[in-house]
Amino acid sequence: MNKPLATQRKIPTRDEALKLFEKYNKTPFLRKHALAVESVMRHYAQKYGEDVEKWGVVGLLHDIDYDMYPDEHCKKVVEILEEEGISREIIRAIVSHGYEICSDVEPVHFM
Repeated sequence: MNKPLATQRKIPTRDEALKLFEKYNKTPFLRKHALAVESVMRHYAQKYGEDVEKWGVVGLLHDIDYDMYPDEHCKKVVEILEEEGISREIIRAIVSHGYEICSDVEPVHFM
């Protein structure tokens, strides 16, 4: 049975992801970094026949918690994105990018 619409988790559009990133990040360098990683992620998604939009969103949001919560990087992101109703698949991909550095969440996808 489907969950009620209000409790379904989503993959944000690129515009939604950018607005969300900008809500938590004011540093120009981090914005440029996020946009660069988004671009690289989109390139590799296309190259390997993966979901370009999903990979781009992960790249764009991967450091969403870094500016405001640098000591909680890859940890605070869970709370932020859970509150926004973001897909757990997206959250896991983002958290796992810090595996063995600032996260104990192991990557499970080729991404």
